[in-house]
Amino acid sequence: MDAQQTQSQPTLIVDQLYCDIKNRIIQGQLEPDRKLSVRELCEYYNVSDTPVKQALNRLVSERFVTSLPRRGMRVRCITKLDIHESIEARKMVELFAIPFAITKASSDPAFLASLEANLQKNEKLLTEMGDLRRYPEKALEELAVSLTFHRIYVSCIENSIILESYHNSINHQYVYYHHQKDKSRALVASLNEHKRIFECLKAGDEAATREAILNHLTVREKDATSAID
Repeated sequence: MDAQQTQSQPTLIVDQLYCDIKNRIIQGQLEPDRKLSVRELCEYYNVSDTPVKQALNRLVSERFVTSLPRRGMRVRCITKLDIHESIEARKMVELFAIPFAITKASSDPAFLASLEANLQKNEKLLTEMGDLRRYPEKALEELAVSLTFHRIYVSCIENSIILESYHNSINHQYVYYHHQKDKSRALVASLNEHKRIFECLKAGDEAATREAILNHLTVREKDATSAID
């Protein structure tokens, strides 16, 4: 085994641990304020403590995990301020993207086609889901499709630094999803709001697109914070 392969193995292990722990937080398997014992995680994943600590530190930097003096590392508790700041960050990027998106919509038919295909897939999933309590995995799949609408939309910016920050903030929506009370109503409303954004982009109406995006994100913030005291 050459030196490059030897160096890449620890990095690969850290990446795998980081992704799996984050997914368990997103899916609610590791609930808010749960202590993340390095020893227990080492036993669970059958690895040494170094990659576990590195993975947890990455999650601290992304605000999925918090490190507290004498309390160790814990799954971050979501507050209304967390949700508000995340939505504010998304507003900045998504409003900034409007002129880029309108230009792309008028010059690249594939861009609008991707957004429209996403809307159709989202609608199909909502029709299939029925009672969300019976199909929690399908509900998370729908959420992933819903967030993909925004990822497609902001991709028109073509700025890797902005997009990396945006994708990190949007990942927290998976966590916020678990706080919503009336998920069925929220998901249907969100799809209709996406349709409005799409129609405004298609029409090339910058002012209407801005209004549609602001309305969508403001309502989503209200839904996400409604269950938090």
